[in-house]
Amino acid sequence: MKNRSYLDAHIHLWEYCLFQSFTDLSKASSFEEVVEMLKSHPLNGWFAGVRLNQETLVEKTLPDKTFLDKSFGFRPVVIVRTCLHLLIMNTAAMKELNQYSPTGIFLESDVFSLLNLLVTKLQLSPRQIVARGLRELENLGIVRAIDMGMDYFKKGFFDKVDYYTTDFRLLDEALGFKIFLDGGLGARTAALTEEYTDDPGNYGVLNYDDQKLLEIIEKVHHKDKPVAVHAIGDRAVDQFLRVIRKSRHPKDRLEHAQYLRLDQLDALAELKIPVCIQPIFSKEIPWAVKRLGPERMKTAYAWNLMLQKGIPLLAGSDAPVDDPNPEVGARVADALEGNQHLDLEKTLELYSVTNWAFYNWEVEETSTGSRERSG
Repeated sequence: MKNRSYLDAHIHLWEYCLFQSFTDLSKASSFEEVVEMLKSHPLNGWFAGVRLNQETLVEKTLPDKTFLDKSFGFRPVVIVRTCLHLLIMNTAAMKELNQYSPTGIFLESDVFSLLNLLVTKLQLSPRQIVARGLRELENLGIVRAIDMGMDYFKKGFFDKVDYYTTDFRLLDEALGFKIFLDGGLGARTAALTEEYTDDPGNYGVLNYDDQKLLEIIEKVHHKDKPVAVHAIGDRAVDQFLRVIRKSRHPKDRLEHAQYLRLDQLDALAELKIPVCIQPIFSKEIPWAVKRLGPERMKTAYAWNLMLQKGIPLLAGSDAPVDDPNPEVGARVADALEGNQHLDLEKTLELYSVTNWAFYNWEVEETSTGSRERSG
C-alpha cells in the first residue's frame, strides 16, 4: 500500500505503550496456555498479562481468582481482558496493591486506576515505555494519535500529546471530555434494551442517570469544549441521544456505537453527529452474535449502513484493545458484506484525510523509515 500519514482518532495511548511491557495473551487458547505464557515472562516478580479474550479459549470463560491462586500461589498475577473493561487479580496481587474484590474482578474505571498503581509497584520507567510505544505507532504510519482518557498521572509521561480527558482539571488544555456511558459487549456490560442472548436477565450497565449526564455535558459545553461519549449498546445510545439534544457542541462525538437500531441510525444522521468507529472491531462479529443474536446483528458493526445513512464517520483503533494498524483494520472490514462492509480505501481515507480535517489539522508527513512494519 502507498505511504499515508495516519491520525488515529481514538486510542488509549498510555495503555498501548504500557502493554508492550506485558505478556500478550491474545493468542492463548486455554487456561493452561495462559498460565504457561505468563510464567515464561515474569516482570519484577509479577505476572502481568493483557489482551485476553475468553472467546478464544476452549473454556469460553475467564480464569477466576481461585484458579489464579491455585496456579500461581503467593506470586501476584494481573490479567486485563482485551476490551480494557475488565481486570482480574489473584489474592497475592490484591494484597500487594491493597485493592480488594471478592471475585478478584475489577470493572470499568477501576481497570485504569489499577494499571496506574501497577506501574508504580513494578518501578517501571514511564518515559522509556512511552518512547518505545510511540516508535511502534510511527512504524505503522500513525504520526498523530488522540488519547481518549488522559489524566494527571499519565500526562506527565508525554512531551506532547493530543487528548480527551476524564479529569476536569485538564479540560482547559484538552480537546474535550471523555464520558463512559456503558461498558463493552465482551464483558457483557454494554447497556442493551433487550437482554443478552447468552446471559438472560442481563441488560448491561448504564453508568449515569440522564440528569447527572446532562450536568456533566453542560459543564463541559460551558467551557466551550465538546464531549466524546463512549456508548456501545443501544440503551446507552438512547441515553446519549436524549441528553445531547438538550445540550450540543458542534464537535461532540459518539464513540464505538457497535450496536444501533435503525431508528438510532436515522437520529444520528439527522443530527449530523460524528461517530468514531473502530473497523478492527469487525473481528468481534463471530462471537458478538452470541451476545446479541442474529436479529440484532443486522444493525451491529454496521459501518456501511452508517455511511449510507449519511452519518459522519471518524476512525480509531481503540488500541491496545486491538491492533492499531489502520491497514489491518481496513482489510478486516473490507472482507465483510452487506451492512458490515467498509471499503478498504474508505477506511484508509478516514485515517489519512477525514480525521485530520475534522480537527482542521494539517496532515503531517511520515518520518523516513517509519513504515517498516506496516501491513
